[in-house]
Amino acid sequence: MQVDRAQQQAGVEKFMAAISTGDVQGLVEALAPDVVLITDGGGLVAAARSPITGVEKVVAFLGRAAKVPDLVATTAWLNGMPGARIDIGGAATAVSLVVEDGRITRIYAILNPHKLGWLEKVAELRR
Repeated sequence: MQVDRAQQQAGVEKFMAAISTGDVQGLVEALAPDVVLITDGGGLVAAARSPITGVEKVVAFLGRAAKVPDLVATTAWLNGMPGARIDIGGAATAVSLVVEDGRITRIYAILNPHKLGWLEKVAELRR
């Protein structure tokens, strides 16, 4: 499957703008109707216990975080996927995004602080 990088980037930018400003309608437009959100809190922080499916449910879940005034979101490349680092009040979340036809179809969010230590490190690439 060939990935259209322009559509992928457009989808990520639309998502980032919406989540950064609390734009619920923008978030709806950035997500595919059948979007799936999977979170991993590792039992240490609050997270959804099962996948959240459908744009309405995902927007309801993400919409609460998007309205937080001290949210800072920056784009990132995570595990070979486009994504974001979202910081809320000093707590980091790593978010990987799957984009198809310019809309987010899958969101994988890691909230477990024990799994996020690598966010502060610069990866060394070598062959």
